[in-house]
Amino acid sequence: MPSASVPPRSAAEVLTADTHTDPDGWLRGLSWAVVVFSLAQILVFSFGRDQSIYAVVAEGILHGQVPYADLWDFKPPGIYFIYSTAFGLFGKTMLAPRLLEVSLVLGAVLGLRRLGETFFDSRTAGIMGGACYALVHAQMDFWHTAQPESFAGPLSVFALVLTTGSWSRHHWPWACLGIGLLFGCAFLLKPPFGAAAVACGYYLVSQRRSQGFSHGAAWLPFLWIGLASALPIALCLLWFKLKGGYPALSWTLFDFAPGYTSLSWKGKEAGSMFFHTMTEGFFSLSSLLGLGVIAIASIHPRAEREREALLLLISVLAFQFVGITVQGKFFQYHFAASTPFIGLMAGQGYYKLWRRLGPGSLSSVLSYAAFMVIAATMKLPVNDTPGGFWQRSLVRTQYLLGGGRTISREDLDERLHYVAGYNLAAARQAAVEITQLTRPSDPIYIWGFEPVIYWLSDRAPSSRYIYNVPQRAAWQADRAWQTLWADLQARPPALIVTQKLDTMPFVTGSPLDSTDSIPQFPALQGFLSTHYTSVKSVDRFTLWMRRADGAHSP
Repeated sequence: MPSASVPPRSAAEVLTADTHTDPDGWLRGLSWAVVVFSLAQILVFSFGRDQSIYAVVAEGILHGQVPYADLWDFKPPGIYFIYSTAFGLFGKTMLAPRLLEVSLVLGAVLGLRRLGETFFDSRTAGIMGGACYALVHAQMDFWHTAQPESFAGPLSVFALVLTTGSWSRHHWPWACLGIGLLFGCAFLLKPPFGAAAVACGYYLVSQRRSQGFSHGAAWLPFLWIGLASALPIALCLLWFKLKGGYPALSWTLFDFAPGYTSLSWKGKEAGSMFFHTMTEGFFSLSSLLGLGVIAIASIHPRAEREREALLLLISVLAFQFVGITVQGKFFQYHFAASTPFIGLMAGQGYYKLWRRLGPGSLSSVLSYAAFMVIAATMKLPVNDTPGGFWQRSLVRTQYLLGGGRTISREDLDERLHYVAGYNLAAARQAAVEITQLTRPSDPIYIWGFEPVIYWLSDRAPSSRYIYNVPQRAAWQADRAWQTLWADLQARPPALIVTQKLDTMPFVTGSPLDSTDSIPQFPALQGFLSTHYTSVKSVDRFTLWMRRADGAHSP
């Protein structure tokens, strides 16, 4: 018997029927689309100033040089090994660390999806948290990504996945080993990230005590995690000892770096600084994260383990926030290791809101969608890049879809990759001039804060100081200057670059740029005037070639 004809359904009927069948399907699909979009944007980011520093040091590691001793910076050593790993895997290109970063961010999204299933009984909540994290990470743009925090965040997520897994009696020691190794590597990026191992260790202890383990047996995971976390740190210190770089590491991290940190603490007190960290991380960094945190806190829990999850996440964040407070700079990227966990909290908040408002009717779905658009666009982490995130994303998408043919890499950098006193296109132009004026074997020296020129020109620096912040800083300047001067005497540069417009009072403690600070160093001023001639000006850079009669050591 032929079936009766079925009248076509309206769009509202289709939507409500489909959402009743799978009310979370829309969210998962859109969340994955946001993740893919965000990862594509990150892949196109070029180097900022910090990324250039890491790249120069990492390239040196691959050629047998030692951080701090041969190539100086004052970040903990983990970031240089990550960049050297990226270059070893993918070659010397700005894409290499981005490929590694995107791989880890994607892994963290999958980890958040797993944590959502574990704690919130919903992979959808987890993937929504992953989408929040990936989008906020992409919104930090080129300057605030591929930083130590950018890599420490995924490592910490992986550690939490191991912490919350269901392990048999035979497998839990291996899980603890993995947790410890991950946090040990995070410690090498910045110590507070490794200290979060305490939160995971205590979580496992409390779990085992609730399961009836004896006091001693309950604390075994804490011991295993502690021992395992010490292993990467010990291996790193041993490597520096064997390479002869430990004295330079010690001076940098324990003498120079504290002076840099102290700049932010003048007239401040710890309580207000920590409160500022919390408000910045939870609410001021991004409206997408802030409104999601409000949602999870204000809507009644849907999952039995939600409060347990919040306790663990806040415990991990507490260690990270202490580290951010100690640094005292509150740069956006300082929060990049925290955004996965805040994102997971936000994802659960938005998921609970969806279940309250979304699936019932077309109007409620559209209202929810409008609210999410507002949340994602109202307050972004970065507001000083030219054009803003969404306009810049359009340019990057055109570049990706055109395969670099409609917009060249150089055009993209000229349009997007400049901020404050940094301009990648100008640095590239200076590097091109340097390659025409010098031989590949000639060392050069940059009196400024643009080490990307070394990397772009493929010229070795004459000094271990690949930028001049230590000499211009208000502390440790005498020692740093004496070491620089000895380096220049031992290996006179064939060309010197002096830079303007690189004032950074929050870093150096001085309002002068590099060129204006030269008179404060009479030996350098005399060195330039006696042995070098100004031959070219490129934007903010002046190129000085060594005179033929100045071939002897200064």
